[in-house]
Amino acid sequence: MAWYSTGTVAVTENSPTVTGTGTQFSSNVRVGDAFIAPDGRLYEVSNVASSTVMSIKPNYRGSTASGQPYAVAPILGYDKELSDRFNLIANQWGGTLAGIQPWATAPTPAQARSSLELRSAAQADIGTTLGNAMPVGAFGIGSERPDRAPSIHRYATSVEIFDSTTVDSVATGISNGSVLTIGYDGSDLRGAQMFFGQVPASTVKGRCGKFSSAPIFEFYTTINTTRATDGTLRAASPVVRIANVDGSLRPDLNELDFEPAGAWGVANAEARGVTVQRLAVGVYKVSGSLGLAKEGWRVIDPASPDGGRPLGITDSEQAEDGAVTIRLFKQRWTLSDDGEMVLGKGAPLDVPLNSWIDVRLSMPAPPEVQPETL
Repeated sequence: MAWYSTGTVAVTENSPTVTGTGTQFSSNVRVGDAFIAPDGRLYEVSNVASSTVMSIKPNYRGSTASGQPYAVAPILGYDKELSDRFNLIANQWGGTLAGIQPWATAPTPAQARSSLELRSAAQADIGTTLGNAMPVGAFGIGSERPDRAPSIHRYATSVEIFDSTTVDSVATGISNGSVLTIGYDGSDLRGAQMFFGQVPASTVKGRCGKFSSAPIFEFYTTINTTRATDGTLRAASPVVRIANVDGSLRPDLNELDFEPAGAWGVANAEARGVTVQRLAVGVYKVSGSLGLAKEGWRVIDPASPDGGRPLGITDSEQAEDGAVTIRLFKQRWTLSDDGEMVLGKGAPLDVPLNSWIDVRLSMPAPPEVQPETL
């Protein structure tokens, strides 16, 4: 490496300080370098204070002088440029290198995995067999769109969709939906299934056991049941509740999907379109249906909410156009000739404000909706 001699220096007899003019001591001179002074002697550089000031030892022995030529020789034998570059790298990367974790320098992959605390899944194959790491979509889990089930009698654990093309899907009573299957003992012969309907909507069914004989049952939910005036649950269908809508003391009159059907009734989703009118005290007309339900329960007398005590006796009548007339009477007890109390109809009575009359109807078939292609 060439000697450094840019600029001039000023020295003072018996002083260690060398002051430069036009010099760059800090970037070109290192402690231990040789300073060839204006007096021709060699001195050792003992400190580099700045670009224009450095110290030497021993103290300068020549006469005081300024504007003198000089030279600095790197007599320690190292390449100063290489040293500067290494120092730059150390400054830039020293912190990063110090932060390297043991796994980065591990001699074997096994030791690197151990340092990272990786378990056996790190080396597992992707697939659906025993010991594999499960990919997204395996068994229908995590995929945006599950596979279509070829048959509902497939008891391999899976989450799938099904439609009218799925074998035996008609047995579920659902034309479009999803099916969750849990297989037993890895066998396709036994298992448990839950069917979630899209068409008809909100239908939930299930079965468990052997697919060739296990019956399909329906779950009762807030969609397919209704709570009667006495608090009991009953299978739902088109239901209207006759009550004084504005004056009712029952906060549950409009629960779930029940909505007003006039001033004297509320109807659930399956009975939308019916209206209830009050014709006289205790006399109500329900219009817009095909009439009373053809099977199952039809009319439930009003009852107290604190135990189901009857609050009146109803009588129903259906016209040819499907209009239903409901009459409510007070309970009247009379003594028979045999000395027994006989319950009968008393004076007309409006529905008590703490109750309602449940009426189950038949409704026109809804417009046919083309099932969505899954």
